[in-house]
Amino acid sequence: MFKKVLGTIGTRLLNAVLAFVIWTLNANILGPEKVGTIFLIIFSVTIIQLFVNFVGGAALIYLTPRTGIFKLFIPAYIWTFLVTLISAFLLDLITRIFPALEVIPAGYFWQVLFLALIMSFTSVNFMLLLGLEKIKTYNYINLAQIITLFIILLFCLFGLQFNEVMAYYWAIFISYCLAFVISLVMLWPSFVKIPLTGMKTLLRDILRFGTYVQFANIFQTLNYRLSLKFVDYFSGRAAVGVLSIGLTLAEGLWLISRSIAMVQYSRFSNEMNYDYSVRLTMTFAKITWVITGIAMLFLLAIPGFIFTAIFSAGFANVKMVILSLSLGIVTLSVSMIFSGFFSSINKPYHNTISSAIGLIFTLVSGFLLIPRYGIIGAGISATLSYSFATLYQFIIFSRMTKLTLRDFMLTRTEIRVLFSELRKIVMRDEKRDT
Repeated sequence: MFKKVLGTIGTRLLNAVLAFVIWTLNANILGPEKVGTIFLIIFSVTIIQLFVNFVGGAALIYLTPRTGIFKLFIPAYIWTFLVTLISAFLLDLITRIFPALEVIPAGYFWQVLFLALIMSFTSVNFMLLLGLEKIKTYNYINLAQIITLFIILLFCLFGLQFNEVMAYYWAIFISYCLAFVISLVMLWPSFVKIPLTGMKTLLRDILRFGTYVQFANIFQTLNYRLSLKFVDYFSGRAAVGVLSIGLTLAEGLWLISRSIAMVQYSRFSNEMNYDYSVRLTMTFAKITWVITGIAMLFLLAIPGFIFTAIFSAGFANVKMVILSLSLGIVTLSVSMIFSGFFSSINKPYHNTISSAIGLIFTLVSGFLLIPRYGIIGAGISATLSYSFATLYQFIIFSRMTKLTLRDFMLTRTEIRVLFSELRKIVMRDEKRDT
């Protein structure tokens, strides 16, 4: 399992480096306003996917080892197609009736619709691969996707001199088309035709599990990105661009916790051993807290003028955005580990409650802080939201497991075990190379 975690972290690290280069290019060539538009397009797609993932999301990971992918694939694809269409047109209708509630940026409806379709179908494939514990395959496809995005973006910006929002759009759209095809090919050998009996019960199970998980995801996504809409409304599109770069850099530190949580959920869903899950969750939470905290200190140590030099003068306030987000980013990294645990033991409603608590703080503090303090207020609002959401999960996990605060202190034994596992993996790789 440690090998899968490290492999996932390594892949995500490469992805993060490429993403950093991509957004550096976007910031310097497109500028804050166009970067803000790109993030709002991605935000629109994310909102659509929230509804798709009631069936096509994490429930597939949980049910794959129990059901097999053949019976899950068909309802997930039908649901994905219908809900994507309905959600996109519904969001467009809401915007026409209430312009102040605009989710899809003006002039980008069809782009958002087609991007949402290809990303949602690809996401279904990814969930099934994770349910089969094909984590290495999942990592390689993710890496291929972002490399393809990077190459096409370079071609558009420098080869075609096409310095518009659509340059990034075509890059991400084509890259996800490739990821969709590869993931479908990799799933194909696992398809075993079985009688499609009991589909009504299966759909009920998917929706029951998926509803808890997805409401948590809806609330959490709004916690992550609602500030973009507040800032767009109160401070303008260029401010959204600055905030989005700060969010991207700070959230990049989540690659550790997201990698661990993904492998953790996939493993625990197949393991079905409660004591093992508790023990490993506690260890992962401690390791995540320490590593993310250290990484954040390094990020905060970078002088502000370096961010300006990298992203251009229009992004001068990026350092302050990161500072305002810092405590929340570190805190929520632990929340991701708790979320994986609650989902794997079939109690995802705790994640829903946690995210709902965070959303309340996002709404209240967002309306109070963002009009007065702009993007810095957005960062403080996020920190409050993340901290109180994680506090709820910590309390529930402690009560369920009868653990005390002292149990969450990282011990020398756990550090030795971690380094021992790392050493074993390195030695295996060395033997394989000789």
